[in-house]
Amino acid sequence: MAEFVEEQAKRSTRVAILDAAFAILARDGYEALTARNVAQEAGTNLALVNYYFGGKKGLLLALYDRLEADRFARQQALYADDGEPLSAKWRRAVEYYRRDLADGFVRVHHELQARGYADPELASRGRRRVVSWAELLADVCRRHLPRLGIDLPPDRLAFAFSAFWYGMEQLHLTGVSEDEAPFFAMLDAFGDWLEEREKAAAGRERSGARSRP
Repeated sequence: MAEFVEEQAKRSTRVAILDAAFAILARDGYEALTARNVAQEAGTNLALVNYYFGGKKGLLLALYDRLEADRFARQQALYADDGEPLSAKWRRAVEYYRRDLADGFVRVHHELQARGYADPELASRGRRRVVSWAELLADVCRRHLPRLGIDLPPDRLAFAFSAFWYGMEQLHLTGVSEDEAPFFAMLDAFGDWLEEREKAAAGRERSGARSRP
């Protein structure tokens, strides 16, 4: 029992430190991410930051892994239900993006990505993230787009879409407004276009069913 309580306390402290690092990166950026600031934000001892993560580098890697696991699991769950139309999934994904932008995840992700320019381990995490998400999106394309009459290579489409999305995130982070670059209007319009394709596909399927003997 004592060992269980001790393990829970360690886990709680580790989570508090990761939460603090996230808050600092989202609010103040990488330059403010010092062990002292993290300890103060977490309400814990400065020595515990090094104890649990071995320093700033280990903290960044652990934070990257936790955030990526959380968001990737969320997107996998979103696309796992074949009973929901792709247009509805798209609109939920856009709503997720709005939330991620508001709660600081998008900024934290780009702060971590930028560190990868000078750090091979963080760069490796970034590449792995891009590949994993592109594979997920390519699978979505293979499952949904043929029915909608869209004949494009899924792998290439997934990487092109990823590049667009990262670019959109960077512009939003620099403060570009919807008036200057109407990304959300474009995302909404794309959802409407998908829904129109779905309706057309359903009409073709009904016509095909009626014509069969």
